[in-house]
Amino acid sequence: MKKGKKLFQDAVEKVAIKVAKMDANTACPCISYQPKLPKAVKKLRKS
Repeated sequence: MKKGKKLFQDAVEKVAIKVAKMDANTACPCISYQPKLPKAVKKLRKS
């Protein structure tokens, strides 16, 4: 049971990191508003 929980947590963590990287490298499609990114997410930017 604990092993399955650990695997699930690792999978969720990997997905969250990939989504944060993708979010850091894209712009908001709305003209009027783009939320501020946290410093930890800004470090994931490619440029």
